[in-house]
Amino acid sequence: MFAVTIDQRGSQTHSDQVPGLLRLLAEVDACLPFERTAGDEVQGLLCDADAVIDAIERTMRSPDWSIGVGIGPVELPLPTSVRAARGPALVRAREAVEDAKKSTPVKLALHAGVPDARGSEIEALMRVVGVVLQRRKPAQWRVIDAVRQAADRAAAAAALGITVQAVSKSLLTSSEDVVLDVYPLLARLLSEADERSE
Repeated sequence: MFAVTIDQRGSQTHSDQVPGLLRLLAEVDACLPFERTAGDEVQGLLCDADAVIDAIERTMRSPDWSIGVGIGPVELPLPTSVRAARGPALVRAREAVEDAKKSTPVKLALHAGVPDARGSEIEALMRVVGVVLQRRKPAQWRVIDAVRQAADRAAAAAALGITVQAVSKSLLTSSEDVVLDVYPLLARLLSEADERSE
């Protein structure tokens, strides 16, 4: 199972961003939905790798967060709230978010609980994707969202009131096609780590 812990950066000098993040994460397919667990921290428990990728992508639309992903067992039956959940996945997510706070250039870390170097390799791939995601500007995200929701680029362009060429240029500069090509590989590696995690 996958636990994701997210901590607001610079919370003592910035306004509380947790409510807005929780609205974004409410659409993530979760076993136990994201909740504020302590102060400026949120946590969720996810059952599949695609949901992990979705949560990371939604969170990385803002530079305000450090993200820790933990993979491992969770005590069953699951409680009704992630705050009451227990198990190695949650411990590892908390450890990972502490590592994420110290990492550069992207505040993202993974603790996989696998007995070889596979966890480090998955984390490296996640961080490469994270660098691309955090460089995107709000206007690029608007184009990406429109294209993903529309039947094609022409429909997205019409909805945004811009040209198809402008849509294509935005997708190119945001590396959207490359990221979408990497997501299935990342999901498979995360799933394999989940199967092997102790």
